[in-house]
Amino acid sequence: MLHPITNNRRNLILYGIFWFLIALIHGVFLHNFYSASIYLAIVDSFIFNLLYAIIGLGLWYAVKFSQMETNNVGNLIINHLTVISLTMVVLFLFGFYTLKSIPILNEGYREFFNDTLIWRVLTGIMEYILIVLVYYLIMYYYNFMEKINLESELKTNVKVAELNVLKSQINPHFLFNSLNSISALTVSESKKAQEMILKLSEFLRFSISEKPDAMRDFSEELENISKYLDIEKVRFGDRLIIKKDIAKKCLDASIPSLILQPIVENAIKHGLSESLGQVEIRITADCFHGYLKVQIENDMDEIDRKKRAGNGIGLQNIAQRLKLMFGREDLIFTRSEEGKFLVTITFPQNGTYDTSNID
Repeated sequence: MLHPITNNRRNLILYGIFWFLIALIHGVFLHNFYSASIYLAIVDSFIFNLLYAIIGLGLWYAVKFSQMETNNVGNLIINHLTVISLTMVVLFLFGFYTLKSIPILNEGYREFFNDTLIWRVLTGIMEYILIVLVYYLIMYYYNFMEKINLESELKTNVKVAELNVLKSQINPHFLFNSLNSISALTVSESKKAQEMILKLSEFLRFSISEKPDAMRDFSEELENISKYLDIEKVRFGDRLIIKKDIAKKCLDASIPSLILQPIVENAIKHGLSESLGQVEIRITADCFHGYLKVQIENDMDEIDRKKRAGNGIGLQNIAQRLKLMFGREDLIFTRSEEGKFLVTITFPQNGTYDTSNID
């Protein structure tokens, strides 16, 4: 930890002003209560307080190596008694002989110094205590801020680690399904398999380049979803019908990267995989009152509806990601009714967390 006064110009100026005021008070006191001449009062006060100001800068290191957290009360008392004794000896020796060397003060100064010795000791002790307390407060503040920064950094690292775990659970799930599809296509439709491999590599290249806690424009997320849907189009052909209703004003909204793909994947899995006919997946989005609301809906038969009564790992991971990134648990909702399954996610924009207008 750097010296809080010598390494900070503002603090150094304040320190100088403090000792100037102390010197002024001392001079007035010597003149009024010890009948010292104005010249003697000014010179004596200036010399002694200048020396104490210089010594006071060095007291920082005595405090730094005598921290309360690493020393018991007994050691602290012994350390400070030693330091204050040395401080008084050095201060009085240098101050006395400096002033006594001034010709105009030589005569009678020893007697004046002896008369004021008790007052000098008492004020010296009070000033020492004040300086040391200020240093301890500064050190406590620095340590406190350092702990806050370390805790914040630790929480951030934990958060990123959790997001990495969640993301690593989602991507293999999608990759597993895609590889199964490619495996099936290699036998019957090799060209489609080749096309799907190329699209998959393009999608994965984009996905692995994203940090788990990154935010990006909604338009970019939609573009990535389109890449994913191109892969599934190869697999399901005309059976997969995609409809989008996206408000143009929402394209610049920010959302967590790669958060919609698992939902679309679930919609396809539980829509097309459980049906032999066509399945429509609808993606709608609108912005209002500082929020982006995205809804993904897919057709679903009654049997699959019962299977999905408990949300799968994909939706659980997304809910956890939203909680980690926004600190809330009310941003994702699911609903199934009349052969439809609907997932609604609300993304706060620009730090807006008012939920009064969320459906």
